[in-house]
Amino acid sequence: MRCRQKIAFLLSVLSLLIISSPVWGGLSMDSPAVDSIILKGMDLVHADKAFEAVEEFKKLIDLFPEEPIGYFYVSATLQNMMDDYRNYSNMNEFNKYMNLAIKTGEKRKKKGILTAYDCLYLGGAIGFRGINKGLTGNWFGAFVDGLKAKGRLEEALKLDPELYDVYYGLGTYHFWKSLKAKIFWWLPFVKDNRQMGINMIKLAIEKGKYAKEDAKYALLRIYVENEEYENAFAMTAELRRTHQDRPFLLWLLGQAQLKTNMYNGAINTYQKLLEALIGSPYYHPAGEVECRYYLALVYYENKDFAKSSTQIDSIFALEKKSEKNKNIKDFVGKARELKKKIKKEIKSG
Repeated sequence: MRCRQKIAFLLSVLSLLIISSPVWGGLSMDSPAVDSIILKGMDLVHADKAFEAVEEFKKLIDLFPEEPIGYFYVSATLQNMMDDYRNYSNMNEFNKYMNLAIKTGEKRKKKGILTAYDCLYLGGAIGFRGINKGLTGNWFGAFVDGLKAKGRLEEALKLDPELYDVYYGLGTYHFWKSLKAKIFWWLPFVKDNRQMGINMIKLAIEKGKYAKEDAKYALLRIYVENEEYENAFAMTAELRRTHQDRPFLLWLLGQAQLKTNMYNGAINTYQKLLEALIGSPYYHPAGEVECRYYLALVYYENKDFAKSSTQIDSIFALEKKSEKNKNIKDFVGKARELKKKIKKEIKSG
């Protein structure tokens, strides 16, 4: 009897160890097979092949159905595609996988078996939820989710201090939170942590495993926001060596060129972006309208009013295609204002 009790006890301990470890089906989170799926999927994302990347990342869901990793990568891929193309028709699918990442992570948290990787991906998914709350005007909800995401990421570092990919998420959080709280910097308990955030992102670039490339994209966005245009151009040139016409890069490059009065360069960039958007399987009129507006604006600044007006007319032609789309409405309104400016310039000229 005692022997049976000992065997039962050993089996229960063994089962707890199996459940608590980041292993499923004989594979650990840092195994070569898992590495291969993640790295291949990320290469597909950076090569602008979002739907293929989604299918690749779904292999992680098959391997780890009770953990957030696969659901996180699928939702992150859809988020990137939506941002690049201003195409939010996959929002329901994004929400599904984002919520599954959070749900599975929270379940593991309740069981007390969260690993460093679980914290990383759970924090990332909560961060996505916060971003979307901010986009819909729920700033309090976005702030709460931001704090929750930060907490999970910091917990990941406590569990594994060498999980440097965490610094990509933490650095992004600290920079943009500080920027949004700029008007409160005079308060003693509100700090400007932008530089700390930048340093964290650079650490992720230097030592991260999966986040190196994405951290570079995050740093590029920060350089443009900070008006560090020389750094922005250098980072863009580096990233375009492998993925020349990815919309994310062209959006930011065009913005930097416009801000620095490099009008001919900006025209070329926005024309390339327009071709990339229209020729993509992820096309949405919202992306085309926004791109044509900036192209019209560059032509206006370059005193080419005829070409600017042509782009504006193309925007008006797209207005009825998506009357309920806020992005289209906003840029149609901006295009109307620009049209008025052109008429005044022509009259005064």
